[in-house]
Parts: sequence; C-alpha cells; structure tokens
Amino acid sequence: MEAVSPVFAGRAAELAALRAAHARACEGEPAAVLVGGEAGRGKTRLVAEFARGARTLTGACLDLGAASLPYAPFTAILRQAGRDTVTALMPAAALPELARLMPGLTAATPPPDDGTGQMRLFEHVLALVERLGADDPVTLVVEDAHWADRSTRDLLSFLFRNPPRARVLPVVTFRPEEPGTRPLFADLARLPHVTRLDLPPLTRTEVADQVRGILGAADPAVVRDVHARGGGNPLFVEALVANPGPAVPGSLRELLLARVHRLPAPARAVLRAASAAGDRVGHDLLAAVSGLSDPGLSEALRPAADHGLLVADGHGYAFRHALIREAVLADLLPGERAALHRRYAETIEKSPELSDAPASALAVHWQGCGDHAQALAAAWRAAWERHAAAAYAEQLSLLERVLGLWDLVPDAASLTGLPRDQVLEAAAEAAGSIGDPERGLPLIQRALDETGREADPGRTAWRLTVRAMMRAFAGAEDELDDLWAAERLATGPVRVPVLARLSGRLLVYGEMDEGERLAREGLRLARASGDHPAVPHLEITAAAAAARDGDGDPAALERLRHARPGPRELVPVLNTLAHCHLNLGRAESALALTAEGLAVAEDAGLAHGAGLPPAVNHVEALYRLGRWDEAAGTLQERLDRHHAPAFRVQMMIWRIALLAARGHGPEPDPEALAVPLDAGFPQTTLPLAQMIIEWRLAEDDRPAARAAVDAVLRHPRLTVQPCHLWPLLEAAAHAGGPRLTEIAALAAGLPAATPVARAHAATVAALTGGPAAWDTVIAAWEGMEQPYPLARALFHGACADLSAGDRASAGNRLDRAAGIAARLGAAPLARRISERARRAGLAGPDGGPLTARESEVLRLLARGRSNREIAEELFISPKTASVHVSRILAKLAVSSRGEAAAAARDRGLA
Repeated sequence: MEAVSPVFAGRAAELAALRAAHARACEGEPAAVLVGGEAGRGKTRLVAEFARGARTLTGACLDLGAASLPYAPFTAILRQAGRDTVTALMPAAALPELARLMPGLTAATPPPDDGTGQMRLFEHVLALVERLGADDPVTLVVEDAHWADRSTRDLLSFLFRNPPRARVLPVVTFRPEEPGTRPLFADLARLPHVTRLDLPPLTRTEVADQVRGILGAADPAVVRDVHARGGGNPLFVEALVANPGPAVPGSLRELLLARVHRLPAPARAVLRAASAAGDRVGHDLLAAVSGLSDPGLSEALRPAADHGLLVADGHGYAFRHALIREAVLADLLPGERAALHRRYAETIEKSPELSDAPASALAVHWQGCGDHAQALAAAWRAAWERHAAAAYAEQLSLLERVLGLWDLVPDAASLTGLPRDQVLEAAAEAAGSIGDPERGLPLIQRALDETGREADPGRTAWRLTVRAMMRAFAGAEDELDDLWAAERLATGPVRVPVLARLSGRLLVYGEMDEGERLAREGLRLARASGDHPAVPHLEITAAAAAARDGDGDPAALERLRHARPGPRELVPVLNTLAHCHLNLGRAESALALTAEGLAVAEDAGLAHGAGLPPAVNHVEALYRLGRWDEAAGTLQERLDRHHAPAFRVQMMIWRIALLAARGHGPEPDPEALAVPLDAGFPQTTLPLAQMIIEWRLAEDDRPAARAAVDAVLRHPRLTVQPCHLWPLLEAAAHAGGPRLTEIAALAAGLPAATPVARAHAATVAALTGGPAAWDTVIAAWEGMEQPYPLARALFHGACADLSAGDRASAGNRLDRAAGIAARLGAAPLARRISERARRAGLAGPDGGPLTARESEVLRLLARGRSNREIAEELFISPKTASVHVSRILAKLAVSSRGEAAAAARDRGLA
C-alpha cells in the first residue's frame, strides 16, 4: 500500500484572508481568525500552509471528556515558547500563576484562591502573549477548539474580547456542527476585529488538483467519482484515492477502517490500543499498555504514521483525524474496549507519571471498565486538582461525574469523606466560580433539599448565600430574599462571609445604610477572629457605603487609599473615590483618580477585571470636563480592547451621551438599546435611560424620548441612589409631556446633598415650573468643571430673559452659550442657540451668535488653517469654506482673518 501524503489544494481565498489578518496584526491592529469546517475539511492543512511563513506557536484541544487537561492548548503553547522565554518576559510574581499551565516553571506556589485565581491567570496569559509579540509578530494557533474544556473556552473568549495590543494573531480552528461550542464561536465572530472563515467543500477543479498532487495525474473519471462520493471533503478524497476501484466501501466508517485493516497486524493492534486512550497518548504509556518495548512500539506504529493515520506529537502520538480514532474505537468489541480501559487504569495507577492528568484519566478508564468505585475516587481527587489549578469548569464536570456515580457505589461517602449534600454544595460553588446558574441552581437546591434548616442552620445559611449568587447570575432580584434569610440563620464563622456577600450586594442595589451597618458588623467579627480573608472586602464595602456617592464621609476611603493596600483593593478604592468626586463636581480630580486606578490595574495585571470600572469613570470624567474628542477616542480604544457585554453596556452610556451632545459619532450597540429600562441595577439602567432620552431629544424625536421616560419611571428601585436619579429627572423634564407633575413630585421628595445634585435639582425645578430661577441654575453650574450643562443653562436662561423682555441679558447669555457650544463641538445645542438668536433678531453683523458650522470654521481659522485646510478637515469644498469665512468676518465686524482669530480667542474658541 502506497503512503498517502496530505496535499494542499484550493483554499486560495481563505489563505489570502489569513495573510491579510496577519498583516493587520503585524501593524499592531487587533486581529483574530476563526477557521470553521466540518471534520476533514482541511482546517489544519490550511493553517499549516499559512504558518510556513509565520512565527507560530500551536496547541490542540483533545477529545478526552473530563480527563482533558484544562488549558491544554495553552500548556502546549507555553512549552513551545520555552521556560527560559516565559521567565525572561514575565515578572516573578506572575510565574506561580502561570505554573498552573506550565508545571515546573517555578518552585513558588500561587497565592490562595479567593475566587479570582482564574481571572489573575487570564490577565497573566494576556500579558505574556503581548510580550511574546512585542519584538517579532507571533501567531497563536489553537486547533480543534470544539473539544475545548470550559476553562480553555473561557480563556479563548477572554483573549478574543481583550485583543492583545502587540503583534499577535490568534487563530482558532473548530467544527461548527458541534452544538456545545457553536454559540461561543458565533458570538466571537461578531467582534469587529475577528475574521471568520468557513471552509466550503472543494470544487471539482480543486479535487482534481488534490488528486494530481497525490497520484501525479488526475484521470477525469477518478476525479468525477472521488468528487461525487467524497463531497469535496479533502480527508475523504484521500481515503477514496487510497482505496480505488468499484469495490470501495460505501460508508465513511468503512472507508476509514479499510485503511486500518490493510495495516500489518502489529500496527492494527497498537492503533486499537491507542484509540482507547483518547486523541493523544504518550509513547511510554502506550508502550506499557501494549506490552511492547520502545523499538517494538516504534516499529509497530511506523506503517500507521507512513499512511497518514497517526502522527508523532511531541513525546506521544495523535490520530491524524478524530474520525479515524472514532472509527477504530467503535470497531472494538465491548469486551475489548473494557479490557483496554482496565489496562490503562492499572498502568496509570502503578505509574501516574505516564499520564499528563492521572486522576482524570483514571476516572475515565475505571468507569470505562465498569469499576465505579475506583472511578468515583479518581474523579474526586481530580476535581480538587482542577480546583487548585483554578479550572473551575473542569472541577464542576468531575464533581458531576462523582454525583452521577454516587448511587452505584455503596460506600461513596467514605471514598469522598463527605456526605452527598456537601458534594452537591461543592459542585454548586464551582458553578458559581464560572457563573453558570443553569447548572448551579439545581445543584444547590438539591443540597438544600437533602438537609433541613434545623439540622445545620450555619450550613443552610451558606447554601442560601450560594443560591443567591446563582440567582444574581441569572438576573433574578430575589437574590436579596435568600441573602436576608441567610443573615437571619448565620451564626459563628459562617456569618462573616454571609455578611460580606449581603453588604456588598446591598450597595449594588443602592441600599447604603443597611450595607454599611452589615459591613461594619462583619468587620468586627472578622477582626475578632484574627487574620480573616474577608477583611479587605468588608473594609471597602463599609467605606464605600459611608461615602454615600459623595454626599457622605469619604474619609475611610481616603484612609484605605493612603494605607497603600494591594492592587486588588486599591483599584476599587480609587474608583469609588473618583465616583464621589464626580458627584461633588470635581471632574478634574476624578480624572486623576481614575488614571491612577487604571495604571495600578495595568501594572498588576488587573486591566480586564478590577480595571474595567475605572475605565468607565475615566470616560465619564472626560465627558464632564468637555474633553469630548479625547473621551470618544479613549472610549473607542477601550471598546477595541475589552468586549465583556456588561462593560460594553456601561461604555454605551457614554457613547450615547457623546452622540446626543455632538450630534454625530458611532451608533450604540443594539444590545445596549435592548436593555429593559424598568429593571436591572439602577447605576446602569438610570444613566442609560437618561442618555437615551437626551439622544432622542437631540434628534427631535420627542415621542421616543417620552417612551423612555415612561419605561424608566416604572423602575422598582428608582429612588435608591439620588446621584443617578437627579440627572435622569432633568432629562425627563426636558422631554416634557404628561409626566412633568410626577417628575416634580419625585424631585420634591429626593435629597440633593452634593453640588451636582443641587444643580440638577435647580434645573428640574426651573423646567417643571418650580420656584428656582435660571439665575440660580446658572450660578450652580458656574462653580463646577462641567461646561455642557452650564451652556444649556445659559441657553434656557436666555430664553427666559427673552420672555421677560430682557434682550441685553439674553444676548449676553446666548453669546456665552454659543462660545461654549462651539468649543465643545455641541452641534445640536449650537443650532438651537443660533435659531433662537435668529428668531429674536439677535444674530447678525452686531456680533451675534455664529452657527455651529461657522463656530467650527472660526476655531480652525484661529489655529492658522487656510481655507483649503479647513475644507479638508470639515469635509466641505474650499469655496464653501471661503463663504463661511466671509460670513464670520461680517458677523464679528472685523476685516481680517487675524482680527477674527483674536475675536475667537476672546470668545474662548481658540
């Protein structure tokens, strides 16, 4: 039998797309590629052809079920990079975390897991990837991601949603027909920097090229037959070419097995033994199971390798294609399969070093041979190994395997050392660590059902806390019901973690008083018990609650800040302080605090976790300061780097704000506009509703604005955080309509303890016919670093002056408002100012307000731009720019461009 070598045929467009993505990555642009195709379509061959001209690190996912090593492809990638490279690129503090992927990297052990171990690991992997590509572009290839364990999928998603900022191209191959991973790849493919390539069947011409490459010639009859029967699948083409003639087996399984059956007997035997191990098996393990010496094993496997059935893979072997392994395994009789599983189990039990994941492998093999007790014990050990590696998804799968075997093993509790209800609890906690309420809720409910509250109130309290976490993940607000029930039951040591969870969640719902009270109680108990791990979390919760969004006492936060805690504690402290400063009208200091928080997060590898909230507040501070171009640029940079859905919704609030204020810019994500405005956390929903209302008003779509008002005023927690409600009420008052009386009533009962809240309160009162005059509103905004609301107040004050007949005051206010609007680039407001001035007869050669476009032209003119340069920057013709300049000179009553520039500086436009 002649050897059949893989031949690359077709795929020219796909290869070009890969190279184009690589070119973008080499320029430092975010880029990633998903390569999808059914089994045998040539995904690996395409990537191999592309990789011939690129620096590539490759890892593959293995079809081993619960025995799979978490992060297996990344372990392979790190090994290819080399220990010396990793240690040279990464700080010493990161090495214990990365050792979860690369055992032996360092003798130091990772810190105890506080539930953030996986995120720390992901941050370090991203940092390593960026440093690998800093000097020389690198392609990271993850093969067969449809078999990826949950931890690997989470890490892949993290890397795709937070694209490396260096010259790195991730390439992932997968089968789109696998239902378990289909949603993930569909979701990732929607990211703007991701290219998805779905490999179609080869055309008849391309099949002819492949046949010619294999046989040296392409007989038309052979090509026609092979194309028809193989469906354009390159693997099937190879199999058909290797088995010519009218007697070729009809089914794919028979087609693949025909190649196996033609091997010598020793090769067939070893291939069958390898199929029971999974997609990959180490050389030493296979030798021990088959009973062959090293030379004997190599001799037996040589024909299988020569004929494309098996490939050497590091220190072991992998089937050339999963379909081959599946066909060989299915060809075994049940007794043969059980005997092989037993041999693997006994061999690994005796020599665990032969397996990369001995406990997981033992669980699979003992179960495969029907020894349920041994399988349960091995799965239990493997579950806690996975927990230590922060591979919580694999821990959960293994604990589910334990629970599935429980009733088959009479002494299961003695093997685990725990009763079943505590195993259920551990499994639910693992589900909580990966945010999987669909699996976690039934598990914790079974744990609650198996033991009554009276039997162990403390344990019941903790289980209610876990169930509350699951309900929070599922978006159910009844999580607080569980947490309050847990608080009533909790005594002794369990009370501290229960109070830590409850107090923190109360702050999320805006319940500051209760949150502070419970956090301080938890702190007293934790400190009394010694060095309790919950102390930092409780300190931050208590301090944040005391600060009351800026209208309370921020002293505790300042003390925590200057005590220089670890970065994981310092970043939220800085962010909470920034939030308070924004509410106090100190946007400049808020900007500095968020910048410090972002720098700390970046240095500590927390940019994609703890660093996300300060990223949002950083953009808000820039918006408040009127640095809108900078805000828009920073916002886009963050969106390019981070793709977590909750983070994007937060960022969309400020994209909509900029769109409303400037009148142009990118549209918000549809997902943000689909968020229900009458539910959810108020600190997200209320600002989102506010900006949607302002956007619709800027577009003169008052019915849509009022619809948003109607929806958000139904929110059950509308009044819990006045700092978010006041600006919403102002936007709702601008929308007008039948809700004005309700808005005024809400405002009358709402505290306004901060300067920003008082300014909004005065604005709402003026808009709803209350006692506040626009003079009061303008004075309130004058003292703060927020030019946009000041410009709006000046405009409304001018309108009130005109109604009162005070044209001089109106002209002054309109002129000031026009200058601020032009400087900000607030085109919709500038148009309203210009139109109102025109209707009042205040615009014209006496120096009245310029139009929004004229203000933009004047700003550029003051910077020394020529008419042609102005035209290029504003996308208008030079002639139009010249007309604008002439009108500006007339309106300002000046005779030269230099005098106009001086006038622009006087107006604050330069």
